Amino acid sequence: MEALLSEAEALPGLVAVAGSGQVRDWDAATLRRALAWARFAQHLHGRRRGLRAAGGERGRGPERLSLALLGNPALPPPAYRSLLRGLLLPEAGEGEGAGDCGGLLPLLARRKAAARLLGLPPPPPPPAGPPPPPLRAQAQLLLSRLREEEERDEEGGDPPPSPAALLERLPGGPPALSRVLAAALLEPQAPSAARLLLPWLLRLQRGSPGRLSAFCRLLPARWLAWLCGRYPQLRAPYWGLLAAWGSRLGYDPRLGHWQVREEEEEAQRVPWPELRERVACLLEEPEPLRGETRTQLRRLRAQDGDFEVRGLSVWTDLLLDLA
Repeated sequence: MEALLSEAEALPGLVAVAGSGQVRDWDAATLRRALAWARFAQHLHGRRRGLRAAGGERGRGPERLSLALLGNPALPPPAYRSLLRGLLLPEAGEGEGAGDCGGLLPLLARRKAAARLLGLPPPPPPPAGPPPPPLRAQAQLLLSRLREEEERDEEGGDPPPSPAALLERLPGGPPALSRVLAAALLEPQAPSAARLLLPWLLRLQRGSPGRLSAFCRLLPARWLAWLCGRYPQLRAPYWGLLAAWGSRLGYDPRLGHWQVREEEEEAQRVPWPELRERVACLLEEPEPLRGETRTQLRRLRAQDGDFEVRGLSVWTDLLLDLA
């Protein structure tokens, strides 16, 4: 019994350490040991309910420890990410005992973890691969929040915030907004993404074409091709942007390649290699997107005079190179 009492008395000290600068040297393994010790203390609390004078708060030990660590900027990034993963995706057995102390603190810890994860700037996307796990986690949390707000609106609550209101709170500016939105739309088995996010994205094109252009420029070519393959509504706006970018290129016969005209604004300066890559990714997608892209290229070539000679039309050169 004396040993149990000493364990109970040590837990507040550990929580105090978790909120101090002493965690500056913690790694993921140290974090796991601290949380395992807190869960052990919680287990003792469940076994020794008669020791309420000493252990009354101990049953909430893991959550109190997690909340202290979440609010401590001294916790190193690897340990911080490990803590977020543990709260949002607990392993079997880690959440046991939460019912002994009520669900408020565990829920609070998970919600705070989710808020912190949404607040992390997304990592830069890989040039060809799918969205990385941290970005997918942010996208899933965004979709979950939008669904919650939609359900609350159906129950007669306040009007839900628009996707823009939630997305634009993300740190990192337009790059973060573009990546999280694209990752949400690419999330498998997420039909709510099209319902909640696609109308807002398409409204960008009608209300501010420049914003849609910026959204597309900030995403890898492969991601845009995947989005067009999944959502036919995006194809016409994207082809329109590709046509506009291509019309701003001029052929330099001395250098033997296409380049952006000097008078074009910086935001519209899409170089030939980027345009070529974006069209190539569309042509690598399965039907019907591949065939529709060829049709668009032939239509644009016809508008330029239907030449078959290189250097006279961007679209002729793209067809000769790729199709």
